[in-house]
Amino acid sequence: MRSVFILLLLPFLPTYVSAADAPEFAAGWLPIQKLDAKRSWDEIRKIDDKIHLYLPQGVKTYRGVFVCYVFHSQDPRQLADLWEFAMVTVPTPFEYDLGYIDKRNPRLKLGHPIGNMGFLLKYLDLAAKETEHPELAVAPLVGWLGQNSSTLCNDLWKRAPDRVIAWTDSFPNWLAKFPELTANVPFAFAWEFSPKDEKDRAAERELKLPAVTGKPTPPPDLRARANTYGFPHGIYSKYNYFAAYLDRCIAARLPDTTPPAGQPVKLKPWKLEAGWAGDFNPVGEWNPIAPAKEAKGMVDPQWFPDAYAAWMWRAYQTAKPDLKMTAPVVEYHRGGDRKDCGFGFAEPVAPGTAIALAAEGSAEYTRVEFRSGDKLLGTAEKAPLENRRRQDRTRITRLARNRHESGRHQIEQPRGVPFGEISGHLAGAISLFKLCALEEARASSGRTWNR
Repeated sequence: MRSVFILLLLPFLPTYVSAADAPEFAAGWLPIQKLDAKRSWDEIRKIDDKIHLYLPQGVKTYRGVFVCYVFHSQDPRQLADLWEFAMVTVPTPFEYDLGYIDKRNPRLKLGHPIGNMGFLLKYLDLAAKETEHPELAVAPLVGWLGQNSSTLCNDLWKRAPDRVIAWTDSFPNWLAKFPELTANVPFAFAWEFSPKDEKDRAAERELKLPAVTGKPTPPPDLRARANTYGFPHGIYSKYNYFAAYLDRCIAARLPDTTPPAGQPVKLKPWKLEAGWAGDFNPVGEWNPIAPAKEAKGMVDPQWFPDAYAAWMWRAYQTAKPDLKMTAPVVEYHRGGDRKDCGFGFAEPVAPGTAIALAAEGSAEYTRVEFRSGDKLLGTAEKAPLENRRRQDRTRITRLARNRHESGRHQIEQPRGVPFGEISGHLAGAISLFKLCALEEARASSGRTWNR
């Protein structure tokens, strides 16, 4: 009876790495370096020889783990705080330890063999023990590990298929090598846009559109591709898209109640037909979106977990719009790309405060809609294009600077990720922009993020 009792318990116990396994870790992994909220992200981005663990304060049981690249982005601690996720920061050189080799990587000189994503799982096992947070050993995972993410995520998914919620970033042609991954794991990626891309997309549309017009075109898998319009080097743009995408996937996949610390989290299953679709092919201001089961006539349909994500993607996927958001917003400035990551923000606004939403454009608009995802915040029917909204459960917080060249808006996520858009209706064309709004929802029994 004793052996039967032990076997029944094993699936529910986190597996820790013994002290004898510790020497397997190369320099920079151990001892575990904890990251607090005091140092600036700009300072942390300069550290390339250590893995760090960030644990948001005041969280009893962490709902998951955010595996985050240390590169050009806003402060990812904001997302960890919002999601109540622990976060592991991964500087670029540590891709070698996780399974990607680049001859320029300085860690080649250390002499240890290339690793795999098992290093991450072992690290979380040790962190669970050291921090007395056993949930870290079994917690669901989301991540951004740069353009090599598809290779790394595929390895991670094979090792821990029940833990990967969603992932982001990849070379487009590399992600295509892993059809089994994208059939099971939602994967957002964004790449630069060139004149050749525009010609190729037009040719593809001319070839395929006649065959799909009026016919069902559901997404073939869980990929969500976008372009970094306005950014010749897309890394300075796409983090914000990834942040919002992961936010929606987390909301869709995590259970309503977090299990006791140390017990596996049973993720809600993905249903392709329950999501939304958006056509990547058009280069313009109003890419088609629709519920996946209703999508028709799409040349290159992408998949999104819900309507909010689809509207957010369409805002991000807007090329050279005419409308420009003027309030509340701080303008993006080209010269600060590498210094401050190109992001601006306004001061947080308390619930109940009246907010002025304003936009301007060179054309004459008959109607402008201010939106947070698929949620209509207000409208303006004539110039000046303004709307005042009193923030109750929704509060407008740090607003983004608009993109240079294209005039599109970057997003800042302090304590909230939801995206919004402004759209102007003119001769059948609609231009989209973004603003960031914080949705607050707290159940009396505990904290929830029900968007």
